[in-house]
Amino acid sequence: MGSSSRTPGKPSDRRSGILRPQIAHAKAWGCLGTGAGGAAGARHATRDPAFFAALAAISEGRIASSRGGVLIRDTAGSLLGSIGVSGDRPENDEACAVAGVESVDLVADAG
Repeated sequence: MGSSSRTPGKPSDRRSGILRPQIAHAKAWGCLGTGAGGAAGARHATRDPAFFAALAAISEGRIASSRGGVLIRDTAGSLLGSIGVSGDRPENDEACAVAGVESVDLVADAG
């Protein structure tokens, strides 16, 4: 196994896998791709898993239908982009994404 530049023993090191950046990117990409926040996507995926399996195939695996992805809007409601967070439970990832967006006076649309 290779070495890590992370400090050994930190709680985040013990729980986080090496795919976290890709998962966060897939959450953000899924929000932009579907036009909805991750919470809405997660609810829809639960109701219609076949549709989201098709979306995963169409997007070549780039979509993650999970809380933790939010759309970023300005105060007028215009879409600016999205953000994805991964590393904890989905509801905590979402809370972190929302806090980050709101900390710069933008509007987080979690769905």
